[in-house]
Amino acid sequence: MTDLAQKYDIPADIMAFVKSGFLEVVSEDEATKTVEFHIPSKRATDDEGRLASYSVIWIHPDFNAEFCHYYDQRPGDLPNFFAEEDTTDVGSDLVDGLESVDDLVGWLAGFVVEPA
Repeated sequence: MTDLAQKYDIPADIMAFVKSGFLEVVSEDEATKTVEFHIPSKRATDDEGRLASYSVIWIHPDFNAEFCHYYDQRPGDLPNFFAEEDTTDVGSDLVDGLESVDDLVGWLAGFVVEPA
């Protein structure tokens, strides 16, 4: 795990979610400096049988301009990560309001249910 954090410059706050099993590494692409995580505990099926799931895509910050998936005016001007909610037969939507690592950590923490 430490290797993953070092290879992709993933902050300890995000790695804590990986180490706890809340975020699961789905794929790693060294060529594009990208890691995709899923949140397995938040997969759900709706009344129509559609599966909803969440993913976080992280790009090494030093390579964001080169490999970013989205940008506003020029490559690299948005955060080096994004989160998506994907629903079968509907498609995926970007999660709004994730402008910083602190925002991402807060969003992830909002899913975590503390034991009673």
